[in-house]
Amino acid sequence: MVTTTASNLALVEKQTAWALGWIINGIASELVPPSDGEPGIFPNPAQDLEDLLARRIDFYLEESSKLSELIGKWKRVWGPFVYLAQPPFNKYATNAIYVAQQGNKYVIGVAGTNPKSLQNWLIEDLYVAVLADWADYAEDEPQFRPKISMGTKIGLDNLLRPHPGSSTTIIDFLTDLLKEMGENIEILLTGASLGGALSPVLALALHEKKSTWDPNNRANLKVVTFAGPTPGNYYFAERYRLKLGNTTTRIWNSLDIVPHAWKPELLNQIPSLYEPQIPSNPLIERFVKIGNLLSVGRYYTHLERQTPPLQGTLRPIEQTPETSSNQVELNVQSSEALKSALAKENVSVSDQDINGLLQFLAQAKQQHIDAYFDLLDFPSQVTELIINGEQLPPDLRLQEAVPEAIEGVISKLLEYSANSDVD
Repeated sequence: MVTTTASNLALVEKQTAWALGWIINGIASELVPPSDGEPGIFPNPAQDLEDLLARRIDFYLEESSKLSELIGKWKRVWGPFVYLAQPPFNKYATNAIYVAQQGNKYVIGVAGTNPKSLQNWLIEDLYVAVLADWADYAEDEPQFRPKISMGTKIGLDNLLRPHPGSSTTIIDFLTDLLKEMGENIEILLTGASLGGALSPVLALALHEKKSTWDPNNRANLKVVTFAGPTPGNYYFAERYRLKLGNTTTRIWNSLDIVPHAWKPELLNQIPSLYEPQIPSNPLIERFVKIGNLLSVGRYYTHLERQTPPLQGTLRPIEQTPETSSNQVELNVQSSEALKSALAKENVSVSDQDINGLLQFLAQAKQQHIDAYFDLLDFPSQVTELIINGEQLPPDLRLQEAVPEAIEGVISKLLEYSANSDVD
């Protein structure tokens, strides 16, 4: 069987996977509406968010949309399901998943990090110091010790759990689908960032339990993962390679910091990624050191680790007078949050270092999101449609993201730098 790699996957297939995996992120920064009942229990407290996200996804997939002109007609057939963390981390969506269909092809889209969710940042993204055994998901007793990060396990369990409103799971959907379908089907799992780590792990979990939902082996599982960090250790990566490596495509940008986590050799490249335009400084180096402390000795290994990156280029941070004003305000908020978090840990840094870090993070954001649209040759009109909230009808527009979670994230990271045993 020929290994599916970024080099031999058709461009429109990459574009389709990126777009269908990206639009599941459509409720990032949206507050969970207040509920009459207690949060986190029946009835589904995320129902309003799910309804909004469903309308947004359907808008993108309309037959007349610019996106449909590029990737063809797809329709939403299951979900979106939104999962909330336990209080006090349930103000924003934690994980989201949905399924789109085109003929006998199905795409399972998994959301990435919600920038306002402390649960995403502190747990699913950064809880890498502890590993969880893969044996709980394996179809047989693993010969070695494949493990995934505890943060990845928590995200995976959310994606596999019964939906709070309907009590159905993704496995229930696939079971019923195969009972109804009279032909073989293709199921592609995709996601970016956190979704780029969770989607292949979910794919392997489905593969391991395939006999329970696809006893006649009529479903062909594929994976296209974007911008993902390492989900597990070397033995997990090897188990994945043997079972799904031939149908997996890993796509990453050489200048994207997220796929540099959590392998030490790649982490250590981060401070100099944007030199000489953005030189390294003590703050950037400090946070990389924390990343190494978190992951040391865990032998994190990328899935399909031999895949070369797409070669990124530094991007101008373009601003209109309006966005420039907004960015100044966000920079002030970020700077104050940084200073507050650093002061609590008695860390003294200069304004120049803080400004340098903010420039670094602005470039990192561009490389982690916008750059992929260019690297995948998206037409500018489609890119604008997907990433520019102004293209949405007024009732579907996104809220302006603000960095309110940053102080909590930085404080926790600084705790790790002082004490690597912090939970």
